[in-house]
Amino acid sequence: MRLICPGCGLTASAEAWLNDAEARELLLAVAKLAAPLPEAVLPYLGLFRPEQKALTWKKAKRLVAELVQLTGAGHVQVQGKPARPCPPKLWAEAMGQMVERRDKITRPMPNHNYLRQIAWQLADQADSQAERTRTEQIMAGNYQRPSVASSNPLAELMGYDE
Repeated sequence: MRLICPGCGLTASAEAWLNDAEARELLLAVAKLAAPLPEAVLPYLGLFRPEQKALTWKKAKRLVAELVQLTGAGHVQVQGKPARPCPPKLWAEAMGQMVERRDKITRPMPNHNYLRQIAWQLADQADSQAERTRTEQIMAGNYQRPSVASSNPLAELMGYDE
């Protein structure tokens, strides 16, 4: 199987990519991300590539390790604003928006702060919509409180039943 690098056009076999330890570790880390993140991560990493140069495997591996922590938290927070739930789908959407706007982004990007801001905006919109939906359901008398697992000590303290 021959693979073509979308960034530089290099053609090599899949085995060639996997022979490099850092490349292999990077690809394994990307593969372990929750769907749909693996598809979004590689184009996003291109935003960190310096003009006229390649992104090193070492730097790409570090960036993906940071993304694993960032996207695995289940929420997103930006300075001065409350945390919002942020599933992998929203992180991937934020990455996609950035790739679409790559001509307007100063590259190479220094960190994931811009991604965090876009993800927060998307998560805030989703959270607002969920709140509107809950309010509409309550007003219509159709709201059912989500069940709380009995293994949750806080729920037991608060007196919630399943």
